[in-house]
Amino acid sequence: MNRVTKWIGRGLAGLLVLLVIAIVLVYAMSSRRINKVYSVNQPALSIPGDSASIAKGQHFVQAIGKCASCHGDDYAGKVIVDDNIVGRMYSANLTRGNGGIGASFTDADYVRAIRYGIKKDGHPLLFMPTDSYYYINDEDLANAIAYLKTVPAVDAVIPPARVLPVARALFLTTNFPLIPAERISRSAPRPQKVAAGPTREYGEYLTNAGACRSCHVQDLSGGVPIAKDLLSANITPAAIGNWTEADFHKVLTTGIRPDGRMISAAMPWPYTRFLTDEEIKAMWLYIHSLPPKTSRRR
Repeated sequence: MNRVTKWIGRGLAGLLVLLVIAIVLVYAMSSRRINKVYSVNQPALSIPGDSASIAKGQHFVQAIGKCASCHGDDYAGKVIVDDNIVGRMYSANLTRGNGGIGASFTDADYVRAIRYGIKKDGHPLLFMPTDSYYYINDEDLANAIAYLKTVPAVDAVIPPARVLPVARALFLTTNFPLIPAERISRSAPRPQKVAAGPTREYGEYLTNAGACRSCHVQDLSGGVPIAKDLLSANITPAAIGNWTEADFHKVLTTGIRPDGRMISAAMPWPYTRFLTDEEIKAMWLYIHSLPPKTSRRR
């Protein structure tokens, strides 16, 4: 019996050693990528200061980019993730207040952060959906930056991020979007501007630039966790093909499904309700032109 107990003890000790080694390797490999320094050499944008451009920027930030859904209605940042397994993540304070980036960011810093997911010091931003915001055209981005520079100052010092082993392991082994900057080409030509209007092409632009694919995945079939016990919805014709355009409009502006149920608060309809009728029609045309896809848990 003593011999068996000894072997069991040695086995458990061996497993513990392997676990410690695995955690050390996961931290070392993920930290190397988290602490990588990037450089961006792109032409500077000319940021307007007129009231019409700022108003356009406000609409883009509020309705299309839906920035407040992560940064809070006052843009002073808020908790994104606070979990004993995944870690703790806060969105940035975008204002000029104490703890905010607004007082120190140059125009180039805004572009680097929004379009490429890179901080002022060259390190990557975590969880920032820049792989979608990369597609924002120059005019819309310049207007958005012009607006962000005008938001009222709020004092809010954001705690540092804490990324725990499970999130790091998922990042190393799956498509877990910890560092979107890794998915972006910093040398490719900029995407061409698409004319605004109730067209399929403009709907595709709004879907891309509005970060819809960050939750609903590339083919918009959903199926990924976006909140506790909640998967993102399938929004291809396989799931919403029987919705009318009026149904689609109602969901985006009121959060109410065709069957009368409210959609989850994880869907940022409090912000998509500011989309114009033309923008909603364009997205409707684009989404209903796509092939139906079956949602599957990822």
